[in-house]
Amino acid sequence: MDAHHRSGRLLPLRRHQLSVAAGFTLIEMTMVMLILSLLLGGVLLPLSTQWENSQRRETKEQLERLHEALLGFALVHGHLPCPDIDRDGREDRQGAGCAGNPTASLWQGTIPWLTLGVGEEDAWHNRFTYAVSKPFTDDSKAPWPAFTLASTGTIQVVNGIDHTPAVFLSHGANGLGALSALGVTNPPPRSPSEQENSNGDARFVHAPYHTDREQGFDDQLFWISPNILFNRLLLAGRLPPENRAEVK
Repeated sequence: MDAHHRSGRLLPLRRHQLSVAAGFTLIEMTMVMLILSLLLGGVLLPLSTQWENSQRRETKEQLERLHEALLGFALVHGHLPCPDIDRDGREDRQGAGCAGNPTASLWQGTIPWLTLGVGEEDAWHNRFTYAVSKPFTDDSKAPWPAFTLASTGTIQVVNGIDHTPAVFLSHGANGLGALSALGVTNPPPRSPSEQENSNGDARFVHAPYHTDREQGFDDQLFWISPNILFNRLLLAGRLPPENRAEVK
């Protein structure tokens, strides 16, 4: 009888102790999860930023190599290459100029990476957009340039340069407006500045990097300076005779 009563009175007490212990365990687990989430958030955010910075550095180095490859091509052939418009990695040339819209002031597509012997894509697996002024692709006098020291480019870079012979760019981490390495055109950008770099006209934008959803800008844009191009041709003795006499 006493044992029965003792066991009967102890069982509710044990259940109470277990429920209290379980309650404390859940509270402790919640606190641990909260602390872990705060710690992970503090670690992962800098890691993601570091990763994107690394990708931007990698892409910048690719763009610098493209710059040298384009100048090297001009030294050898007397003109800049045509863009790739059929997505095979090679320049698309037609007659003395390029394939494309004959009434436009420039040729636009992607970098002919196979023609230049450079990498196909940026760090986000998109191809590099490339636009070039028509006079600088004319090969009618090759291997001498058909353009002269008085020739001007038809491309304007806002916050950069007017009348540049060519521009080329990565559309950044968001990839909006770019052609993917798989040949798929990505959705258009929302930012007006990024729209300028993907709408097919002769006006491009060079701007600081910022991540605002509607006004953000993560494009990385380079251009060919006409002064650097002329200087390289002059130093290599690749200017036509009339231009060499003009320089002297």
